[in-house]
Amino acid sequence: MSVPPIQARAIPAAPRPRPARATGFSLVEMMVSMAILSMLLVVLLGILNQTSTTWRYTSGKIKQFRAARDAYDSITRRLGQATLNTYWDYDSPTAPTRYQRQSELRILTGPMATIAGTAPAGKAWTTHGAFFQTPVGFTATAAGGGPDATGLENLLNTWGYFVEFGDDAAMRPPFHTAPARYRYRLCEFMQPSNQLTIYRHTSGNPGYTGRDWFTEGLNAAPGAGRPVHALADNVIALVFIPKLSVQDDATETRLAPTLVYDSTTAVTDAAVNPKHQLPPVVEVTMVAIDEASAARLAQGTTAPDVGLTGLFVAGPGAAARVRDDLRTLQERLTQRRIQFRVFTSDVVIRGARWSTEQSN
Repeated sequence: MSVPPIQARAIPAAPRPRPARATGFSLVEMMVSMAILSMLLVVLLGILNQTSTTWRYTSGKIKQFRAARDAYDSITRRLGQATLNTYWDYDSPTAPTRYQRQSELRILTGPMATIAGTAPAGKAWTTHGAFFQTPVGFTATAAGGGPDATGLENLLNTWGYFVEFGDDAAMRPPFHTAPARYRYRLCEFMQPSNQLTIYRHTSGNPGYTGRDWFTEGLNAAPGAGRPVHALADNVIALVFIPKLSVQDDATETRLAPTLVYDSTTAVTDAAVNPKHQLPPVVEVTMVAIDEASAARLAQGTTAPDVGLTGLFVAGPGAAARVRDDLRTLQERLTQRRIQFRVFTSDVVIRGARWSTEQSN
């Protein structure tokens, strides 16, 4: 048996090493990368700036409307404490004919143009005001000292709220030299107990219907001790609607159909007789705008038009038109691109003891 011969096979040559390729980015790649990175930075900076601006705007508006909210809470708290201290007495000390409800105290609400007249020089009143007596115990110490009022927290004060346009000169310290700033403001009327004038005008005058008990102080010059200070800037509207409970009046308009409530007078509706009585409920509505809108509308000493013309005025059927007036005001503010906030609630006057009987 023969063995086949061994055939020689060629051994392949080892692969020749390739030269190492240089690593890194080309100039074009670097330029493209830089361009993309720059675009991303611009976008991120824009988003950051917009977020910061929005945050500052929102926080500023929240802070401002918080001041308006605090002022609104002050109104509802004080109004709920109103009192008349009514009593029963003969209608005449010399020739009595009947025993009737009487009071030397007062409560008056309604459009300022109707209940208070013309504002002092340099001021302008708008929408409504409310003035009444409440046992706050606020006193003012006369120059040189005065009696200690400690422990007399239930003394009566004449109190009130209204909206006024004017400067802030009387509310700034003497060293404040910045130009006066003219704005609509919610103002609080605070007549101290030791300067109370209501009894001077009403005691011994059962038929007294005048309004000097608050207009004297309201019209006094700031330097003469005008008992008024601002609660919040940029409040443009304040509306009071005295009303009965829903069970007694589903329309909520019978108690003050003309938007004026005066506890010294009766109304013709036989089922409603508010003379010397507190309204059981008062609906309080307040409208505030932001400072940016107020600054944009500012016209110096002239009150800017914020859409209040013809709204919330006294007259027949005025109470039934209040909600329509409020919607109209909101539409006008929106058209003027004015940022605003509306506050509204029903305030129950705790001292009200409603009765249609006036005499017995």
